[in-house]
Amino acid sequence: MSLTDQMAARGELGGRTARIVESGAVECHRYPLAPLSDGMVRVRTVTSVISPGTEMTYVGRGATNPYLRKRWDPQLRLFLPGEPTQDYPVVFGYRTAGEVVESRVPDITPGTRVFGRWRHTEFTTLSADDARSQLLPDALTFDDGADLAQMLPICLNAVAFAEERHLAAPVVLIGCGPVGLILGQVARLTGAARVYAVDRLAPRLEIAASLGFVPLNSADEDVALKLKHELGSEAIPVAFECSGNPRALHEAIRIVRRRGTVVAVGFYQGEPAGLFLGDEFHHNGVEIRSGQIGNLHPRWQTPTLRSAGIDLALPRRRCKSHFPIRTPRVVALRGGQS
Repeated sequence: MSLTDQMAARGELGGRTARIVESGAVECHRYPLAPLSDGMVRVRTVTSVISPGTEMTYVGRGATNPYLRKRWDPQLRLFLPGEPTQDYPVVFGYRTAGEVVESRVPDITPGTRVFGRWRHTEFTTLSADDARSQLLPDALTFDDGADLAQMLPICLNAVAFAEERHLAAPVVLIGCGPVGLILGQVARLTGAARVYAVDRLAPRLEIAASLGFVPLNSADEDVALKLKHELGSEAIPVAFECSGNPRALHEAIRIVRRRGTVVAVGFYQGEPAGLFLGDEFHHNGVEIRSGQIGNLHPRWQTPTLRSAGIDLALPRRRCKSHFPIRTPRVVALRGGQS
């Protein structure tokens, strides 16, 4: 039985489900609903958001995710030659919210709103403990809830790896996708004096500006040179690289001060073209820290991270996590209307 069929048998997948097949194409496949066991609830998905980073590494003939080419040994924590850990079809997704439609838990009734990390599937099941710990507050919409389980925790965890060096200081984020835009807000809410947002796409920079960040277009100028001329070479203690592009990681290294910190949040794959470790990294003693959610900062545990994310999303603090779609293609299709 394939991995996806096993997931369906456990109730994790049900009904219409997006999956990636061996050709790299995405298709909609319908899985049967598994019987609901005692202590479980069935959830109908209301909002399911695609990740433009990790998720897309499985798509297309040139898919780059290392799990498709190597075997991950969880005990040794090494990628090794041999049968790949992941095979097609792949079902993915981790930005979801929905409502309970069937329950075998006395205190969780149909209509209860929840958020979570389940796949792009019409129906899923949650244990009673998972459902109780992922109740969607009344003040938040399903769209708000879609990023409570993963994106906000990713950003809170990444900012923790700055070790408070961002307090009362200007910081730089590179990559104004969902992670970067949320992370910039988290950095500001936790003490950064000013947030500079770097990207090559004008629509993304417009969103960054609407959030109160200082937008910088790296396609038009040398951002490191500009910032060090304007602020001084020692001004930026921390930069967060959120794009997963090795060239952007190199730029983050150039931006920070001597012995500064770069928190690498993006998912880097393949050989790192454009990353020159003999340049500023070597001569300025820059520290690069991995801020991945798979390795929690000692400050956090999963329950406290989730609770902190909910607190930031509530109206009194309002860390915004969903944004208008303003890629050039979408704007053109809408006749210029965002």
